[in-house]
Amino acid sequence: MTKINNLGDRLKKIRKDKNLRQIDLANSLGLAQTTIANYEQGTRFPNEKTLSQIADFFNISLDYLLGRSDTLINNEAITYQQRDINENTEFLLLRKKYFDFVLSGDKDLATKLILDAARNKFSVRDIYFYVLERSLKEVGRLWEMNIMDISQEHYFSNVTQQIMSQLYPYINTKEKNGYSCISLSVNGDFHNIGIRMVTDLLEAEGWKTYYLGSNIPTQNVIKTVKDRKADMLVISATMAFNLDSVSNLIKAVRSAKECKNIKIIVGGRAFNIDKHLWKTVGADGYASTAEETVKLVENLTKTEV
Repeated sequence: MTKINNLGDRLKKIRKDKNLRQIDLANSLGLAQTTIANYEQGTRFPNEKTLSQIADFFNISLDYLLGRSDTLINNEAITYQQRDINENTEFLLLRKKYFDFVLSGDKDLATKLILDAARNKFSVRDIYFYVLERSLKEVGRLWEMNIMDISQEHYFSNVTQQIMSQLYPYINTKEKNGYSCISLSVNGDFHNIGIRMVTDLLEAEGWKTYYLGSNIPTQNVIKTVKDRKADMLVISATMAFNLDSVSNLIKAVRSAKECKNIKIIVGGRAFNIDKHLWKTVGADGYASTAEETVKLVENLTKTEV
């Protein structure tokens, strides 16, 4: 297991050292007491923003909180706001409308809003990057804070997937570039929207893509890589407890003689909370968003030319 599993013990120790109850810390961070309890028990894992809030609250480093270092002092600036970019106001308005429509249960209006935007104004790429992906991250954040329940999160995700399937005809696809890619979610992980976005966008960039979904036996993944002569394998993991499965899959692929030259990229929320984990599991690279993944695939491909 990776050191990331030390977070629960470290959080509990730091909290007790400060003579804080779980409810005290929860109130200070705007979370539910049960959320703090779940963090300490290891049944849930904080998202990136919450990790930064915890580290800032206690004035400790993220490396210490995640068990990567025994240095307690926080010399890092909070990066969550730094990663925010200045968006086109139209994207912000479109995303707000979409978010509100879906949360109110008006799937038809949400679908019409996005399809009209794809027909008349924005590329599917920009809709993926600036509307759908960011909406889903906000949903994940609200669920993590117990503001949104699991049924709302699943409904939002399912509506988004349905809309994505209707957006595919509007994707402008480049001429095939001769490369092929296998994409999947690791076993036990059913959050597939992000990896579906990546697959669609790589298809648009000229890649021949094979999206496998989730819960694919390792030997079948290896067989598909061989049969399709894949140049790239993209693996998504949402939950931290699936990291060992990612590592085991990568080891198995690397051990197959016909797969030794394949490039492997990982992504998903499990990797976003610790930017060094991709090295731990043996990948060739990591990206935190669909846009970054497409760029990383392009860069890794160039290094082989």
